[in-house]
Amino acid sequence: MGRGAVLLTLALGVWGVGVALAQAGEPPVMERCQALFQGLRPQFAYAERVAPQRFLLRVVLGQENTPVVRLTVNIDLAPVPLGLEDIAVVAFDRPVQDALRLRNQLRRFDGVMQTLNLGNWYVSEPRGYRCFLVHQGRVVGVLGLGRNLEPLSDPRWLAAYQRSPARFPAVEPVIR
Repeated sequence: MGRGAVLLTLALGVWGVGVALAQAGEPPVMERCQALFQGLRPQFAYAERVAPQRFLLRVVLGQENTPVVRLTVNIDLAPVPLGLEDIAVVAFDRPVQDALRLRNQLRRFDGVMQTLNLGNWYVSEPRGYRCFLVHQGRVVGVLGLGRNLEPLSDPRWLAAYQRSPARFPAVEPVIR
């Protein structure tokens, strides 16, 4: 083995020990994500206009009036993988009738919730951590945590809900 290979092996070994030590000192992110995941419930849903005649159906999940994850779902409520929202099948023509249909469909959403899983990894970022919701092996949602491991919410979700012609519940939810 040449001198360069020995130095590379030594550097990789030292780096590996540093990564292992960093992971050992990390806060219990996965445990917190698991606790939040187990308590997730649908909080509100809405149709979001993304083009003149194109809407995406969004379902926001949360815990104790704190929305923490937004999913895009097909008209049959199957979650759409992140990045593939363009292929989502959603048809909204008449806001009032569509809002009623949305309400009726969301009553079946508990079956969809049973098909969601929490990924077994997380990503550290400057403002906190990201855990991932998975459906049939594909990432469909992101659960954000702050550095203090408290869930992060996105105020844009409520704003989009307020603008939506088809939303459920019809009365604006109370959000903390």
